[in-house]
Amino acid sequence: MTQDIAPIKKAYYAGLAEKADGPVKKALNIQNWTPLDSAGMGDLFWYWNNAAIFNTDTWNQFNNVMQFNTDGYLQTTDGATLNTALFNLYLAMSYQLTSADQTKLNDANAKAQGILNTVVGDYTSMFGAIPPENSATATAKLIYITDQIMSWGETTLSLATFRASTNPTSLIPNAPLGTGKLISDFMTYLSQTSSADSVQNAINAQNAQIKQCALNLSPTPTQVKPGWMSAADITGAAKILPALKIAEPTSTIQNGLDGSQGFEIEMVVTKVDQKTVSVSVNANAGVSGSIGWFGISAGGSTSYNSFSFDQNVTQVTLKLKYSGVTKFTPSLSASAYNIGDGTGWWNPKMIKDAANHTSGESGVGFTTPQHYNFKDNGDFGVLNVMAICDMPTIEMVFHNATESSFSSHFSEETHWGVNFLGIPLGGGSQSYSSSKYKYDSTAGTVTVVMTPPPSVIPGNLLTSQAYVIGADCAWPGA
Repeated sequence: MTQDIAPIKKAYYAGLAEKADGPVKKALNIQNWTPLDSAGMGDLFWYWNNAAIFNTDTWNQFNNVMQFNTDGYLQTTDGATLNTALFNLYLAMSYQLTSADQTKLNDANAKAQGILNTVVGDYTSMFGAIPPENSATATAKLIYITDQIMSWGETTLSLATFRASTNPTSLIPNAPLGTGKLISDFMTYLSQTSSADSVQNAINAQNAQIKQCALNLSPTPTQVKPGWMSAADITGAAKILPALKIAEPTSTIQNGLDGSQGFEIEMVVTKVDQKTVSVSVNANAGVSGSIGWFGISAGGSTSYNSFSFDQNVTQVTLKLKYSGVTKFTPSLSASAYNIGDGTGWWNPKMIKDAANHTSGESGVGFTTPQHYNFKDNGDFGVLNVMAICDMPTIEMVFHNATESSFSSHFSEETHWGVNFLGIPLGGGSQSYSSSKYKYDSTAGTVTVVMTPPPSVIPGNLLTSQAYVIGADCAWPGA
């Protein structure tokens, strides 16, 4: 089905970009935006904040990796969740050294071989074997042990601070009982390898930052702490999620959705055969695709395409009227990694550095190759600002129509589910209502207007939805 409607999607989003450009630029106050196919995320649950509790469904929709489709629009990347993708990226990073820095560190360790072996023995006798991936060399073992000892202090504790302190043991209050000898021997090791202190400090500082970014995504803490937030879904089920702020209060978004800023798209759909239609968007050349690109359903069971009601109809004109164009802005800067307190999960510089790391130079790099294209308009985009509006009002004009073919359907059915290019508008389950049909005997047309659900769902605010027009993404490798 996806491939069958691809040509129609391309034509529609090109028409959307043309018609929505002025209103969107005015609403977003940015020049660069791209239409967004929200089939992979659904219409936006814009009511993101309820009594200081974040809407879990809003987070789930933001929590997508986005990619640029070469047909000219954004879409989700293979269903990947952003927090999982970022977590895996951080786990695949480490600070890598130039050959000169590596030699400097190896030489220092060789000269302190005795105390190095003692530190390794102290550690393994208490905590067991060092993981294989961290024990290929003596230097690797000490890097691992250093990270473990530093983790017994505050998240912001660095090796540089530790080694410069006159009372370093006070900086690691969470040191397990019985580690006194290990800590004492480790301090001796630091003293004997001071010729490589700048290299040791850099390794620890960078690897600690990488590790902390991952920890700020997983595991989920048992109670809310800095960098995390309380969330709940419509059922009241509570969750703790990585912190995310939306720049606009819900009242501001609601006022925008109630505004007059809008645009209209016209689509002329011509039946080719029982499975195929030709669609012209805004009077441009027609493209062929599956007849199922647009459908409505009644009662949640019976589904219709544009030509199901009357076999005499071979052409339908759809007018989609969008109003209330406004913006929804996930504030990535508020979730950025903060080196001062160790909170935050968004670290685009680190991703960019790792993606562009040059072998043989000191810096953060990926230990395993990554399949993502982190560049501008690649496949690792993060939603930065979204253009949204009310669900469209849909006017359908059926040409060469017989009145009796429509009377039973649109006199009796008042609520419909609408599926548009793979997107169940407004949730899809009978969320649209239809006015009574209008028959024009002179023109031979039947016109049906389908009205969207309200932008605010009374008594059920968390389910209030908005149509996603497009977005501007942050591309961490750009």
